[in-house]
Amino acid sequence: MSDITLSAGVRQNLLALQNTAALQALTQNRLATGKKVNTPLDNPISYFMSQALTNRANALGTLLDAVGQAIQTLNAASQGITSLTTLVQSAKSIATQALQSTLGTVNYTNITGSVAIVADRTRVTGPNVVATADATANASVHGSYTINASSLAGASNGDTLQLTNGTTTTTFQYLTGTHVATGSNVGFTNAATLTADITAAFSAATVTNNSGTITVVSTSAQDYTTNYTATGTASLTGLGSSVTATDGDKLTVYDGSHTSTFRYVSAGASAANGTFTDATSLAAAINNAASQVSTDVTASNASGKLQLDAAKSVSITVGGTLGTAYGFSNGASSDNYNATIAGLSGTTLTVQVGTDPVNTLTFGPGNGQIATATQLASALGTITDIGSSINSSNFINFAPTSSAPVTVGGAATAGLGLTPGTTVPVGAVVTPDATRTNLQNQYNNLLTQLDQLAGDSSYNGVNLINGDSLKVVFNETNTSSLTIQGVKLNSAGLGLLPISGNGFQDNNFINTTLSTINTALLNLRAQASALGSNLTTVQTRQDFTKNLINTLQTGSDNLVLADTNQEGANLLALQTRQQLSTTALSLSAQSAQAVLKLFG
Repeated sequence: MSDITLSAGVRQNLLALQNTAALQALTQNRLATGKKVNTPLDNPISYFMSQALTNRANALGTLLDAVGQAIQTLNAASQGITSLTTLVQSAKSIATQALQSTLGTVNYTNITGSVAIVADRTRVTGPNVVATADATANASVHGSYTINASSLAGASNGDTLQLTNGTTTTTFQYLTGTHVATGSNVGFTNAATLTADITAAFSAATVTNNSGTITVVSTSAQDYTTNYTATGTASLTGLGSSVTATDGDKLTVYDGSHTSTFRYVSAGASAANGTFTDATSLAAAINNAASQVSTDVTASNASGKLQLDAAKSVSITVGGTLGTAYGFSNGASSDNYNATIAGLSGTTLTVQVGTDPVNTLTFGPGNGQIATATQLASALGTITDIGSSINSSNFINFAPTSSAPVTVGGAATAGLGLTPGTTVPVGAVVTPDATRTNLQNQYNNLLTQLDQLAGDSSYNGVNLINGDSLKVVFNETNTSSLTIQGVKLNSAGLGLLPISGNGFQDNNFINTTLSTINTALLNLRAQASALGSNLTTVQTRQDFTKNLINTLQTGSDNLVLADTNQEGANLLALQTRQQLSTTALSLSAQSAQAVLKLFG
């Protein structure tokens, strides 16, 4: 071929024709493949960049299958939770029916005190000190006569003394060395024998001898008008002095059947006859057998104040001027004091059953407080969540109606013989209720179904509600993922245990079960929410990956795909150029042939 010599024009047209053919082949290849870059030689940068984008899009496309399977696993778990919720709600309905059913006969251990509460009594105490009130009182004075020792010392044999109390007159004759205790003229020899003689003559008088001075005082409880006077011979005339009797302020005590009156006296009166000078002698006068109220009422000196006690069935009314002065009201008082409970004054007793409100009993004399066994029994009767009473042995007693823990506290526990703290009553079923027993069996059977359903909620071997975990990978380098930790939502995982024995025969046990069921429902709702959130995340990533693959593929195509419109136009232009090049080459060849004709 090197021996052939072409003219410059022919060679130039030949080269143009060859270039046009090469370009035409390239354009035809682009139209055939649809790509403008088919090999690295076409455009290394675009070729390899497009290949990288396509490879990533292909890798993400492979991950989409795994993401789709993860979504189905989440859907299976979600459907399982929905069905479990329905079963747990059915369990709640069964427990509620049991709670509303008739109770069987169940005996629970009682909580009993060890200190017997004494019987109630009637007690009234004057708020004012007796001595202080007496300072303004008018004292009663019995008629009296005093014989001076000096006058007796000057008596002569045969001297006489005539003593009268207004109704009776007795003559006493001084006889030296001779004592005549009887007769119309009683003979005495000294102050001692005269004292004995006057005592014998006047039985309603108290006669005292104080170093020869003799005092005669009327001792009759009603004798406040009798005045003792005396006359005698000249040597005994003026031997003494008399005191005029007066009736002073009184105090009356009424026991519902009898009224006794007690008079305040200045001095020298006998308590046995209903007179007194202070709180001690007043109490003694009331307690003395001579007092009509002494059978029912017991009096005492309470730190200077008068205190009256009686059986609970006896009402006590204190009246009179001194009754008012001592601070007693005229209203009757009964059944208002208890010695055991009085020792608890200022303390409280608290009783709480389970989580119910605390019942507080306050001891003391104030309004709304407890001062008697009657009031205590009444207050115990208001506690509705446990049987409360004072039993036949007079001990405080709490009778639980369920196994709910009973908490007893307060400072009053010691005085009532109760042990502070929490006690869980133990129930002994005497006669179980058949309906409750049947419902308990239904409840246990439903838990079995719940366990089976939880075990069947798997997809492709993964069960998110039976403790399995699921990892979802979102990119080709495994650096972006979501791990979903499963939970056990069977009966044990939800805290719902089978009921054994006579569990549903106890209301507290059922209430506890209902509380556990409510917690299980909250747990199911929380897990459903968590699964929903994870499902949303995975679905969002799935959509994102699809869009990203489309973006990558579009970008890859933009780098290598040919513009068919442009390439078609290029081919048409090249075909035209080829035709023109062929014509030009023909013309060049004809020039050479014209030279040959010169030699023809």
